[in-house]
Amino acid sequence: MKPLVILIVTLLLYAMYIGIQLFIMHHPADSQRLKTAQNDIPAATVQRADNLWAYLINADNPLSRDFTVGLEEVQAGFRMDERCAGYARKMIEDAAAEGIELTVVSAYRSVQKQQENLESYTQRLIRDGYSSKDAKVMAEKEIMLPYTSEHNAGLALDILTPDWWLTHDDVTADFENTEQFRWLSENAHKYGFILRYPKEYEHVTGIIYEPWHYRFVGIYYAGKIRESGLPLEYFYKTNF
Repeated sequence: MKPLVILIVTLLLYAMYIGIQLFIMHHPADSQRLKTAQNDIPAATVQRADNLWAYLINADNPLSRDFTVGLEEVQAGFRMDERCAGYARKMIEDAAAEGIELTVVSAYRSVQKQQENLESYTQRLIRDGYSSKDAKVMAEKEIMLPYTSEHNAGLALDILTPDWWLTHDDVTADFENTEQFRWLSENAHKYGFILRYPKEYEHVTGIIYEPWHYRFVGIYYAGKIRESGLPLEYFYKTNF
C-alpha cells in the first residue's frame, strides 16, 4: 500500500475515533448520566453499599449488619445520609418559597430505635384488642424490621403538615389531601425523592400506602421511577 493511501486511511480512522468520542460525550449512556449527576454529591467519609442510590431495602434485602452512614441535619434535628441531606434541605426551602411548609417528622433511625418503635406499636395494637400474632403481623406492615427500613439507611423522610398533630394522633393516609402532598407529588422527583410506598401496590412493597414517606434515589432515577408509575421493586427488577 502506498504511503499516501496509508496516511489517508489513518486520518480517516482517527477522525472516526474522534467522532465517536464526541458523540459519547454529548449522548452519554444512562449509567454515565447517573454517574455524572451524582459526582456533585460530596463523597462520604464512611463505607456504604455500592449501589446506594437505587439500593432496594426491604425484608428480602436487608442492610448488612456492619452498614454505617455519615449523617447531616435536614430539619429540626432530623438527619439523613450526608450525601443527600442537601437535596432534602433544598426541597424544603423551595417548597417554603412557594408557601408550602414541609415538616419532617422522621428521618434517620438507628436499628435500636427501629426495634423500639416496632415493639411499641405492637404493644399498642395488643392493648387495642388484637392478639399477639395479629398485632405482630399488622405492626410489620407499617414498621419495618430492623435493618430492613430505609430510615436505618438514612435515605428516607416522613413528611407531614406543620399542624398535623393538632388534628391527628397518628400518621394516616389522609395526608394525601394536603397541599404538602400535592406539592411533593409534582416536585419531589426534582430533588431525587420518590413516593416509596404508593397506593395499590401494597402487595408488591409489603407495606401499606404511605403518602408521607419519601425515599432518596437520586435525581436521575427519581425521574425515571416517577415516569414509570411503578414502585421501586418493579423498577429495580427491570433495570438492575
